[in-house]
Amino acid sequence: MVKAGEVSKGFAFFGVGVENANMNILAQICVRTPVKMAGLKFKDMFAWLSSSLSSVSSSQPGTTVQIAPHTGWSEV
Repeated sequence: MVKAGEVSKGFAFFGVGVENANMNILAQICVRTPVKMAGLKFKDMFAWLSSSLSSVSSSQPGTTVQIAPHTGWSEV
């Protein structure tokens, strides 16, 4: 359902794994490569998400929007 929703442009799904998440299973669900959160930095992740959504919401429909890299809250 996640992949169908992405293809139909119904939503964008970003997989985030925490602590002992099975990243291989998460990768099977996601269209994009899932990201492993560094520790439990939810505050930093939601600040990044808010900033990214602001960029998307101010863009023109149908255009591609570059979002900031997920640094500071994710493992490399």
